[in-house]
Amino acid sequence: MISRSYCASLLVLLLAAPLALAQQSLLDYPPKTPGTQPRDSHGSPALAFAGGPTFSLTQDTPTTQKAPPKEPRGKDASPEHGESPFHYREISDFFNIREAYSNVTQGEWEFETTFEWETKSGSSDSYGPVFSLKYGITDTFHAELEVEQITLGQGGDQGNGELALILFKEWWKEAEILPAFATWGEMRIPSGQGSSGVDGELHFNVTKTLLPNFRGHFEGFIETANGARGGEDEDLRRAFQWGVGPGFDYSFSDDTIAAVNYLMRSSEEYGHHNQNILQLGLAQRIAQNQHLKFAVDVGLDGADETPNLGAKILWSIEW
Repeated sequence: MISRSYCASLLVLLLAAPLALAQQSLLDYPPKTPGTQPRDSHGSPALAFAGGPTFSLTQDTPTTQKAPPKEPRGKDASPEHGESPFHYREISDFFNIREAYSNVTQGEWEFETTFEWETKSGSSDSYGPVFSLKYGITDTFHAELEVEQITLGQGGDQGNGELALILFKEWWKEAEILPAFATWGEMRIPSGQGSSGVDGELHFNVTKTLLPNFRGHFEGFIETANGARGGEDEDLRRAFQWGVGPGFDYSFSDDTIAAVNYLMRSSEEYGHHNQNILQLGLAQRIAQNQHLKFAVDVGLDGADETPNLGAKILWSIEW
């Protein structure tokens, strides 16, 4: 008598045999018309059951896909300031008239060292270095701490070690008609030798692209002067001061930009007329994160306070 287990085994073999023959048939005779037989990602046949998923006869292996080519950056784009054609182009407060875009982006630092020299009628030449450190609080707002000019070659109280705190805010960028607009304030801190009082300045800046590679700027400021830096007579200082003027720059390339500025400002002391200063400047990128800047000031009025001639050079690095 045939046992039940023997009958069950025979039934399993009978059911498995047709499946095995069907699989071998699929392997030996693939369909001639492409697209009628499911295949896996490697080109091998895949088995499918009606109403169910397919499975591959080969093991999956990792595949490498080529990344799509990157689109070229626009000619006006700046790696530091994004893809917008309206961005900072190194016309900073090193120049008498600056642009209305922030020097640094959020989280970015910039260190600048400047050497200044000027000559005036009836007084000895002044020269010395200036140092500053900027930090981007946001993409449009930065803070700066500056060590004002360290006077060299003169004895007595010269106010060396005087500090200035600067806060700059870019309010909006250019539009079709609307120019970029920014404001910034500067506070003189009497930390220098023999210094007293605190000065405050408020500046207003606009920038507008006039032609390709050519921009115009306009700046105005008001200042309240209190006390004086060491070596200056605070009783002679004009308590309320102001200044205004236009500026223009032209980009010869992404690395080179020239500037022409005119500044008319009140005298710093009572009894003198306004100062009129013409400035010629140049900014040059020397590395991805480094720049050199040059400027020459020419006095136009011959006043004792107005420099007959002045020159300065700046080196900056960003990180």
